[in-house]
Amino acid sequence: MPHGRSLPGYVEVAELGAGAQGQVVLARHETGGIPVAIKYLAAGLLADATARRTFRSEAEVLRRVVNEHVARLLYFVEWQEGAAIIMEAVPGRSLRRVLDERDAPLQPESALTVLKGSLLGLAAAHGAGVVHRDYKPANVLVQDDGRSKLIDFGIAVLAGRGDKSGTPAYMAPEQWNGDPATSATDVYAATCVFVECITGKKPFEATTIDELRTKHIETRPSLDRVPEELHRLIERGMAKDPSDRMWNALEFVRELEEVAVRTYGPDWERRGLVALGAVAALVGTAVPLTMFGAAVLAPGASGLGAGAGSGAVASGAAGQAASGAGYVQGAATADVVGKAAGSTSKGFLSKLGGGKGIAGIGTAGAGAVIAGWLFWPSPPDTGGVSRGAVHGYFTNPGVLLGSPNMPASETPWMDLKLSVTPARAEAGSRVEFVVQFRARTPSGGAYLPNGQRQCHGEDSNHPDVAREYSFGFGGGYVAQEQNEQAAILALYPSPPANRDDPPKDANAITLPTSRNVTGEAQPYVAAQCAYMSSWTETRTVTLPGPETVPPGRYLVAPSVPARLGDTTLDGQPIPPESAGAVTEGRLPVLEVLEDG
Repeated sequence: MPHGRSLPGYVEVAELGAGAQGQVVLARHETGGIPVAIKYLAAGLLADATARRTFRSEAEVLRRVVNEHVARLLYFVEWQEGAAIIMEAVPGRSLRRVLDERDAPLQPESALTVLKGSLLGLAAAHGAGVVHRDYKPANVLVQDDGRSKLIDFGIAVLAGRGDKSGTPAYMAPEQWNGDPATSATDVYAATCVFVECITGKKPFEATTIDELRTKHIETRPSLDRVPEELHRLIERGMAKDPSDRMWNALEFVRELEEVAVRTYGPDWERRGLVALGAVAALVGTAVPLTMFGAAVLAPGASGLGAGAGSGAVASGAAGQAASGAGYVQGAATADVVGKAAGSTSKGFLSKLGGGKGIAGIGTAGAGAVIAGWLFWPSPPDTGGVSRGAVHGYFTNPGVLLGSPNMPASETPWMDLKLSVTPARAEAGSRVEFVVQFRARTPSGGAYLPNGQRQCHGEDSNHPDVAREYSFGFGGGYVAQEQNEQAAILALYPSPPANRDDPPKDANAITLPTSRNVTGEAQPYVAAQCAYMSSWTETRTVTLPGPETVPPGRYLVAPSVPARLGDTTLDGQPIPPESAGAVTEGRLPVLEVLEDG
């Protein structure tokens, strides 16, 4: 579909999708950098002031909503001959394609991970006062690690406004009635998609629009093919009256997690992500990664995007995520568009109480939630990206927090998504190790004998709330307090180190690195009764010669060991195993080549 004049300075690689409103193309800047997806307003709409205003509103919505589960806007560019929304590209395919090309429903754990990711993305939108209004499988991008991102906010509105716009199969009763859209409207749609994921069928099917409208407004969905333990979630999410429905998406996530842990165990999310990633990989992305050389991918970038229909399909938070989105209006030149384009400790620690903050970048290391990664074939020369993840949590968290009634579902945790670029390097190569950190540090919660949480808030002095405690990966709390050192890159020879079992020992080559930390956020989230920490860290090192790092295959870790290490309660160390410490996942791989 023609989209008017293309952005100067960008090389278009492939079309990702097209519709009445415009076209989405995969592109890269002629000077290099990360691949991007560019959504162009259709050429036939450029003279339509209303269409331009709507397109501009979509970009504004994306600018307001910043979350790892939502497509990330990089820039919006508008000029006389065109308008474009520029987003970062990641590997993926639409959930619609995943469901259509699969002969069976998703595993319950996988369906729950889709619902959780979508609710977290919707919660971010709702927090910015925005209602998506068109949540559906075609607007969910599933990545190779099983995680999902929301895309296409083309008909999103501010909460409390709206009309009957939406996709009929997933429209809430209030949309059919022409009432204003609210956060509960999106929750209804997300729950409809959850039903489709877990049963293989939409909750309501009909031969006419009027019949479908009646079913959404009056008929309860059939739950015969849904595990009984999940019925309550669906009933709460698809209540006919919005006032009876779950409004707060974060509260819905909390309820979902409690049900999932109780029904499928504390590692339900890891298993769900791995299974969903494996299913998604069978579908494939729209464009092979080999279309891009390793030099095109910025450190931490995930690759390229894919999808269906007119929705933009690229997202991510690498590179410019911390600096926010940019707007360019007027003449679009290659120069304008092109230009629009920390701590000294060495790991991670979460601590509640005392004089320090919540999560810190100290001598402890950390890992991430995803354990299943899929790779494209790579040539034997230098280049490529290797990814991995490690997840740390506790099966008996009450020991760590001094709260005996605390259930396993309330565990503190640390997650890191890890990537090393290049994945094949030789002496003198500049290696970048990107760590996307997340952690949950419970605070202010008291637990009844039945495990129910009573949250007394961030600054509570209630006698039953959690006491001072800490947990971390690697060197531990005391080391951070007394020995703030430079960041490291830990290289474990493999073999003997096993990629699927994060090393317990200290038999690693450690290299000092520089470090840059961006996007640090540690808000107290009342719905979680915990501090939710996140940031992105880039460690950089020039690979030394073979006398220090001999040629071979290495697992790359941010700490030694690459597991939950020292834990403390009221300033006194306790054995991590006493709290049921679990570390699982996979580390990225660095292959050091012979010189020449």
